[in-house]
Amino acid sequence: MMLRRSSISSFCSQLLKSSYSHNLNYARSSSSSSLSSSSNPHLITSSATALHVSSKATTDFASLSRHYGRCYWELSKARLSMLVVATSGTGFVLGRGSAVDFSALSWTCLGTMMVAASANSLNQVFEINNDAKMKRTSRRPLPSGRITKPHAIGWASSVGLAGTALLATQTNMLAAGLAASNLVLYAFVYTPLKQIHHVNTWVGAVVGAIPPLLGWAAASNDISLNAMILPAALYFWQIPHFMALAYMCRSD
Repeated sequence: MMLRRSSISSFCSQLLKSSYSHNLNYARSSSSSSLSSSSNPHLITSSATALHVSSKATTDFASLSRHYGRCYWELSKARLSMLVVATSGTGFVLGRGSAVDFSALSWTCLGTMMVAASANSLNQVFEINNDAKMKRTSRRPLPSGRITKPHAIGWASSVGLAGTALLATQTNMLAAGLAASNLVLYAFVYTPLKQIHHVNTWVGAVVGAIPPLLGWAAASNDISLNAMILPAALYFWQIPHFMALAYMCRSD
């Protein structure tokens, strides 16, 4: 019995020594490998290069996003489009006549904003040469060369189609039809007429009067005599507004 205990004790002692020796050798080899890697100039250079490339790519992407975001903002005449959205939203509230459906109101405003942005962008596509001649408009994205004409057309087409589809699916076809008609009237009738005849002012006033009618139609899916009050007020207000703007910019 004593012999067995002695044998077991000896076996355990040898096992512990062997394990300690193995762990010590592993720690030394790991330390040596880490030291070798940290002192390898080629590895350090490669890591630094990879970090530099990654950082540069991130910076370039952020810069590009800011550039095109600014161009889209200016092409869309975002502040003017927001005024169009405000009149459209007012028409929606008036046309609802009862509790306002805020979800439908939000979709109407978003769709109107997108279609207005498309119309304003197409207007600038058709007027590149004229915009380049005037001090007030020469720094716009297209005449200044900050964005290409095909790019602007692609932006205008995609946002216009998306806005019209949004109004058709989330409100009704009457509202979508008014939005599409207004886009065509502004970009393809009013804009060319500006170079031909002063009647363009009266056509442009129709464009400005339609948004509240669009909002009313989105809320009620109908156009009544009451729906024409706000559009009529906007129509007759725009004539002196346009004339005053033309007088202020007469030198251009």
